[in-house]
Amino acid sequence: MSPSTPPPATDLQVDFPFDYAAHVAGGRRMGRLPEDAQGTPVAIIGAGGSGLVAAYELARAGCRPVVYEAEESADGPGGRRLGGRMYSRRLREEDSAVVELGCLRFPETARLLRHYAQTFGVRLEAFRDNYAAPTTPLTVLDIDGGQYAAREIEDLYGRHEVFREAHTRWQQALTRIGFHQIQRELAARDLDAVRHRWRDVLTRFDLWTFYRFLRDPDGVGLSHDQARVLGTAGVGPAVWDSFFQLSTMEILRLLLCTEGSSLLYAPDGISRLAEGFWAHRTIDPRGRTCSVEAMNGGALRPAVRLLEVEPDPGHGVVVHSEDGRDERFAAVVFTPQLRLLETGVEVRSTSARVPVLGPRLWRAVRRLHYWQSSKTALVVDRPFWTKTSMDGVTLTDRLPRAVYTMDYGPPRGSRGRRGVLDLSFTWAQDAMKIAPSTLEERIALFVRDLADIHPQVADDLRTHTRTGEAVSVSWENKRNFRGLSRWSCPGDYPYQRDLFAHFMKDFTGTPAVPGEPPNALYLAGDDTSWSPGWLNHALASGLNAAWGVLRQLGARPEPGNPGPGDVWNDPRYIPLTTP
Repeated sequence: MSPSTPPPATDLQVDFPFDYAAHVAGGRRMGRLPEDAQGTPVAIIGAGGSGLVAAYELARAGCRPVVYEAEESADGPGGRRLGGRMYSRRLREEDSAVVELGCLRFPETARLLRHYAQTFGVRLEAFRDNYAAPTTPLTVLDIDGGQYAAREIEDLYGRHEVFREAHTRWQQALTRIGFHQIQRELAARDLDAVRHRWRDVLTRFDLWTFYRFLRDPDGVGLSHDQARVLGTAGVGPAVWDSFFQLSTMEILRLLLCTEGSSLLYAPDGISRLAEGFWAHRTIDPRGRTCSVEAMNGGALRPAVRLLEVEPDPGHGVVVHSEDGRDERFAAVVFTPQLRLLETGVEVRSTSARVPVLGPRLWRAVRRLHYWQSSKTALVVDRPFWTKTSMDGVTLTDRLPRAVYTMDYGPPRGSRGRRGVLDLSFTWAQDAMKIAPSTLEERIALFVRDLADIHPQVADDLRTHTRTGEAVSVSWENKRNFRGLSRWSCPGDYPYQRDLFAHFMKDFTGTPAVPGEPPNALYLAGDDTSWSPGWLNHALASGLNAAWGVLRQLGARPEPGNPGPGDVWNDPRYIPLTTP
């Protein structure tokens, strides 16, 4: 690859560049269990992406995963909802239109996710993201009361001088700090070079906010106005001025898996992926057909209220659920957002002398930063925005912030609907502005601004608002979530490292997290990943926990297929420590 070739985005997590997709693709299993461990029951807490992938791969390896879920759904297995933030809603059976309340999109680089989508027959297509010509007909930037239309981001150069200067300096800064070279080295799997260069970046910028990186002469060197405009216009998916207080490292990780990559979505709903993990029939090591659904008798178990953890991992964990049932399991994989360990699920050691989590892990759990996020969508009979200024994406400094238009094709029934207008997709302070507002109030506020931005479609917009059907979510208000996802601020790197390392316990001879007891409780989920908010990385965290469970049960890697824990002590993989 020549230096002038645009570098590709990559699926590898730069802090731990293990190839999870290759590890499980092609029929490979995560490990070989001893014969006497076949059929061992393992509790999976949470039926989101990380929990379901852990259950699926543990079933393939010969365990019997038992899945618990707190979210209720009348039409879900056992009255519970599969998917976590893989949350798709088809408001009428005859609609082709699907509202994605959680996982809206994901980068094409997400090879692990794409592997499972292919396995389960989940259709993927290009997503209408900002500046994504030709998939997206138009991106309209509305800022300071002015509108600037573009198909590709460089189209804004001749229309907004402040943006041109800001975006040019941004690209130059990424090259100067070695970001594009890291992309090339990750794509080439040159992990020694990646480690050396990433260490330099981490040492320089770990304590910087994103805003400082944009303003500081040793970063991008922008004026405040340039940084503000760049934050609104977008430098990557969802990288807004509402993220200015995040760690620079968090932004760079996000860009490594998206910069230079197109984005995808599931036209039939991303919940189809969750259903695949649950119902897909696979083969266990003894050659028998099995599925997570069959192993659970077709029903998810209810919410967990207490985990009694034995200090000796050989004695497992007793799970107490809200239906009054208690059962001992050889191991437990805990995947909900970790705030629930303080607010919703009690963890108790059976020994007064040995805690469930060591002081460093509790510190990491308690210092997590969660971001608010809100989405409001309108389902309409047809895409009335076609060939208007609204046909694509609207990015604005007003209340809606990000607006997407989607056409899901011919309806499934004669009275079905095909269009979805995401009236608003917001984060942080922008989500908090409307958190107390009712659905009707939210719609009125968003329509007010969008009618002003797109006057030629204002009448149609108001009409379809009356005839369509809307749905909204504020994830910070959801009892079992309390925020959409964790994001890191400057100084959080040690917490990230400890949470990620938890699955390793003491399998290398010493605890991967000093002071961490070697019990049979494994933390997984988006909170433990290096780059939160992306489903691909949540899935990888589930595989980490599954590896830990299998290792505890005596499994060894399949020949030629080491797992994430098997390469832990390799200096190309083990996460760095900050100075």
